[in-house]
Amino acid sequence: MLPLRPVRKKTCDPLFGGHAMGIIFLCVGLLMIGLNCYNQSQHQQLLNTGIKTEATVVRIIEHDSGSGRKRHTYYYPVIRFTDTAGKVQLIEMTTDAGAGVKAGDTVRIVYMPEHPQKMDLEEPLHTSGTLILAIAGGICALAGLGIIGANIHQSRKA
Repeated sequence: MLPLRPVRKKTCDPLFGGHAMGIIFLCVGLLMIGLNCYNQSQHQQLLNTGIKTEATVVRIIEHDSGSGRKRHTYYYPVIRFTDTAGKVQLIEMTTDAGAGVKAGDTVRIVYMPEHPQKMDLEEPLHTSGTLILAIAGGICALAGLGIIGANIHQSRKA
């Protein structure tokens, strides 16, 4: 029979354990914050260089996502406006920034004269999506920094 040796606790390699997880959280969080900043800068650029006008909400299109209990309905307004060339544009908004409007409402929009399809509400009515993206990104980045910090502290103790 072999003599018994004391069992040594196996520790995780910080590079492949906690540090990696922290780096992943940090990168995902920074990516989400970056996407939010990009979205905001695109909207600001549109506001600075685009043409502002009034548009009429022609109808609201319903889009469903998911199924069962996870089903969610989104409402996208279809708007009509006349561009600077005098052509009537009929465009379905591709974001829910216009949630809360109804057919017949008048809204202020901003669009690029050379590409009228590139348009948005001058002041989006519904911005919870971008706010949630920014908050979630911040939480992920902070969690990543916390995980990395805790692992550094743990490895210094050992």
